[in-house]
Amino acid sequence: MQNNSIITNNVLQWNLTLPAQIPQPGVVIIIPGWVYGLLPLGGPGLEKDVWFREKKFIDEVTNFSFNNGLGVLTLSFSTDTDDIPSDAMIHATTHIPNIYITIKNLMKEHSCNLNKSVLFGHGFGVCLMCELVSYGLKPAGYIIASGVYTDVESVLTQKYFPFKDQNLQSAGIEKYSPVDPDTALIMKNLGKLLQAVRKGRDKIKLRDADHYLELTIPKRLFSDDSSPSALLSALDAPSVILHGSGDLDISVINAFFLETKLKQKNDSVSRIVMLDRDHWFREMPDAIADRIRERLSGECINHPVDHRFLKNSLIFIEDVLKIRRPKKKMPDPITSYNSTMAVLTNQEVEE
Repeated sequence: MQNNSIITNNVLQWNLTLPAQIPQPGVVIIIPGWVYGLLPLGGPGLEKDVWFREKKFIDEVTNFSFNNGLGVLTLSFSTDTDDIPSDAMIHATTHIPNIYITIKNLMKEHSCNLNKSVLFGHGFGVCLMCELVSYGLKPAGYIIASGVYTDVESVLTQKYFPFKDQNLQSAGIEKYSPVDPDTALIMKNLGKLLQAVRKGRDKIKLRDADHYLELTIPKRLFSDDSSPSALLSALDAPSVILHGSGDLDISVINAFFLETKLKQKNDSVSRIVMLDRDHWFREMPDAIADRIRERLSGECINHPVDHRFLKNSLIFIEDVLKIRRPKKKMPDPITSYNSTMAVLTNQEVEE
């Protein structure tokens, strides 16, 4: 791997990674689900759990794309330790005008055409994807993976309410590990958090005798003009909606609302619901109690991403970008970067 950037410890930055020996490849611009902050939107779970769950998923999508001759532009965190980015670092890197300029500069500097790119948003990353498009970014198509349509207050309720003690017991989970302290504190103060959302506050402090959290609330997602449902009107190119029917983080009902909304102004919209797959398109146990237990413990990330999700995404990308390949067996996803890739960053552009 040829790295042309200057990497320092604990840097969150946009990276463009291109496959070697493929001139002007198609590019997938991936927007992770934590772009508005790790908690509360990424929970339940500790901040570190939220980060690594999403990172593992994005890495799998990235590696599959590389293996199939596509470039990838996404946020990456360079560190020599197990540190994770702070919410302040995330917010500084996801300012819409800056992202827009960075993406355009990276693509232009390395002879990549935005008309030959697809935006891929996961979870709340779909909302930021819509913000970018509203600001003027115009790719060839959109992948909406586990996307949000309903109001954020409803999503927060869905995320945390099932994990209250009485609800776990009613679901048949009589023996379970106690929830992590971050989740426990948020669940205990869920009403207070939702009230802060309604009042338009941008931060809330939660504390009890043993624990303290200061949470950032993305105010712009709660306004009428920039709510998830309002933002979707910007997506006017071919779009595919993919969702797992067992998603415990953002209910699958969002996929149907998304489809209806997009089809009001877009005649090229398809929807694929994958049976018994979770928020990261991973396999799930049959019993609901086991699904809740695995989501709560974090065991859910040990299941593989359904290969059909990756292949359906690739089929859409190749169709939209008019990539024609000789028929051959599709390679399996890899878990490490290809050694022939070239990594290019916005630091390089500035230099």
